[in-house]
Amino acid sequence: MTQLPLTDRSLHIVVDMQEVFATNPQWGFAGIHAIVPAIAKLAAAKPAQTLWTRFISAHSAEQAEGSWAALYRLWPGATLEAGAQMDILPSLLPLVSGPDAVFDKPTYSAFHNPAFVTRLKQGRVDTLVLSGIETDVCVLATLLEAVDRGYFVVMPVDALTSSDLDGHKQIMDVIPRRLKSQVFTADVATVLEQWP
Repeated sequence: MTQLPLTDRSLHIVVDMQEVFATNPQWGFAGIHAIVPAIAKLAAAKPAQTLWTRFISAHSAEQAEGSWAALYRLWPGATLEAGAQMDILPSLLPLVSGPDAVFDKPTYSAFHNPAFVTRLKQGRVDTLVLSGIETDVCVLATLLEAVDRGYFVVMPVDALTSSDLDGHKQIMDVIPRRLKSQVFTADVATVLEQWP
């Protein structure tokens, strides 16, 4: 069994487990619910070490900048103007320890929220356990930036998914293999067993 780089300075980051990705006609997918139990188990075991991100859509394509405007022209139903719901899934909301544990972001990576970056620095965090969605988009963007900033990353295999399962499988295969000294995989049970 691989020893995971988990310490008392590690954090669990739940990426974008939101209503918009469960119920929105353009962005929602049923597979999001399959990983809720694993995420809930991890968050319940480590409530003080669990942070949550929310992807916040642009108000409208017209108010989005650069290539983001093109994205929202393609998916107008996912904008705030169209009523897209940005709340964390109701089944997970009771596990959120408070408003200071939630970090909003207008981009894929959690590191684009300055308060998130500050929280990690202040806690002298060494490892991020990334759960949530989508493995091949927001999780990937956060993972790569985490590695660039010197953090180890643990990917709990049963707590990650994507609306594109082929993309999910490719990331789960390629990234831990290519970044094997920095990125690790394990199931939630193993993560909890090894996390002091």
